[in-house]
Amino acid sequence: LKGKSKLKSASANIDENVKPSNTILYQNRPNPFSEETTIEYYLSSDIMEAKLYIYDLQGKQIKSIELMQREYGSETIYSNELYPGMYKYTLIADGIFVGSETMILTD
Repeated sequence: LKGKSKLKSASANIDENVKPSNTILYQNRPNPFSEETTIEYYLSSDIMEAKLYIYDLQGKQIKSIELMQREYGSETIYSNELYPGMYKYTLIADGIFVGSETMILTD
C-alpha cells in the first residue's frame, strides 16, 4: 500500500505540471530583426505570475521580464538591449514551462 500511495502522489504532481492549455507563447515578429521585435503571448486571467526569460545560446539568462498583462499581451525587445546573434526566449507561467522560441538579431 505504501508503494501505491507514493505512486498516486507522484502522478498528482505530474498532472499539476501540465502546461496550461489556454496559455500561449507566439513567435516574435519580425524575425530576424535589426531594430525591434515584438513577442506576443496569451495568458489566462487566472495566471498569478508569468515571466518571459531571454537566454543566449550558451544558456546564460540575459533578461527577465515580468508579464503584468493577462489575456493578449506583448513585449517589445529593442536591438540596443542585445548583441547581434541568436537567442531563445521562454515563457514560464505559475512555475510551469509554457513554450520557447528562437529569435535572431542582425547587425
